Parts: sequence; structure tokens; C-alpha cells
Amino acid sequence: MTVRPLRTADESSVRSLQSLLDYADPDIVDAALVGPFVGRVAIEDGEVVGYAIALPGEEATLSELAVTPESRREGYGRQLVDEIAEVTDADRLVVTTPKENEAAKAFYESLGFDVDERLSGFYADGSDALRLVRRK
Repeated sequence: MTVRPLRTADESSVRSLQSLLDYADPDIVDAALVGPFVGRVAIEDGEVVGYAIALPGEEATLSELAVTPESRREGYGRQLVDEIAEVTDADRLVVTTPKENEAAKAFYESLGFDVDERLSGFYADGSDALRLVRRK
């Protein structure tokens, strides 16, 4: 497994992976390619199998994380989150996930995130979210 910075050549693969997310922002890929966001991709056998995009800052925001279904539970998500934490060098890494997504909540908690708050009506469709925080 290799995790490296997102490159222009990865754009179509990352956009395809965005379809796995309930709430994806198509503009965020461009923002990761030219800034101010940062992006990392997980590569296996020359193929992009996952990606993470974050907005750096004192409190970095992990905006999107996706791994192909066949590559889940193999450490890609963990490695991507750890790389984002390292490259952003923030005091806190924050992620927001749909409240009803128990698998995502469990995944982030396994990486040291704690539920910080519930955000009512966070998404455009009125769905609630959970804000999770991992501190250094």
C-alpha cells in the first residue's frame, strides 16, 4: 500500500470514488489539486483505492474520505487519516458524518475520534450529523 499526494492524473478515479459518499462536494477535488485543501490517495497495484481530502488549519477538517468497498478493512482508511493528520499538523482533526452512519462513527472512534456534538439539520436534506474530533 502506498499513500501519496493527490495528483491531477488521479482526478477521475477520485471523482468516481465520490459516488460512494452520501454527501460529496465535486468542487473539493479541484480545491485539493490547487489548494487550499490537501488530498491524499491510497494506491494498490497502480490503482487508486481510496482518498482523503482535508482543509488544513489549527483545527483541520477531514472533508471527504472514501475507500473502495473491496479494499475496506485493510488499513487504507486508517493510513489516509493518519497521513492527513501528519500533513496538516493540526492540534485537532475534525470530521463530520451522518448521524445514522454507525459504521463511520465506529471507524472514526477506532482511530481515536470522540463525538463532540450533534449537528441538527446539518446537511442540505435536513439530516443530522455528528462532529467527531481527534486531538494530538
